[in-house]
Amino acid sequence: MGQKAQIKAAIFDMDGTIFDTEQIYRRAWLSAGVPEPLYRSYIGTPRAYIKKLLTENGFDAEEIYRQKDAFTAAETAVHVPVKPGAEACLAFLKEHGIRCAIATSSSVETAQTYLAKSGLVPYFDVVCSGNQVEHGKPAPDVFLYAAELLGAAPEECFVAEDSFNGVRAGRAADMFTVMIPDLVEPDEEILALADARLESLGQLPALLVERKLIKAE
Repeated sequence: MGQKAQIKAAIFDMDGTIFDTEQIYRRAWLSAGVPEPLYRSYIGTPRAYIKKLLTENGFDAEEIYRQKDAFTAAETAVHVPVKPGAEACLAFLKEHGIRCAIATSSSVETAQTYLAKSGLVPYFDVVCSGNQVEHGKPAPDVFLYAAELLGAAPEECFVAEDSFNGVRAGRAADMFTVMIPDLVEPDEEILALADARLESLGQLPALLVERKLIKAE
């Protein structure tokens, strides 16, 4: 591990990293009847994988999703909560000429809606989804796709993630990977895969300067 090149691009997971929406999704899944251990096992993975897992566990995946999506839509209809430190971190990156992407397991449409409602659209150059690539997280596909769209090599990117599967994907993409826990604290495996663990996105600018990944100005 360890980044050699200076950073040219930043790739952020969305739910639980930029937006405080994972706790909304948790309530949505549980209210639809999904047991918490099953829900926790698929945090950060794409819809197709979750549907397959739900079906394998004896659930009506379409009905579960209908209930979950209705709950989420009602909760985010007016306001999408932003994680502490997110906007300050994004402003820092923009000031330093770092291009930014959202790489989410949610749909592009959902990401664009959340960005518009939160006023964060100006900070992002690219929005992409695990639905646009062959393999979702923990495979690296969506991060590699985001890097391609940003015009940066993997070693010139960093990834910010809250989920285990996201950290695994960041490491598989050979990108500097920062774990910022949301609902689940990292275990030994994830701490070993991540290049750094932070409490909030507000700590990220100092880390990038300290590791000499961005020049201090």
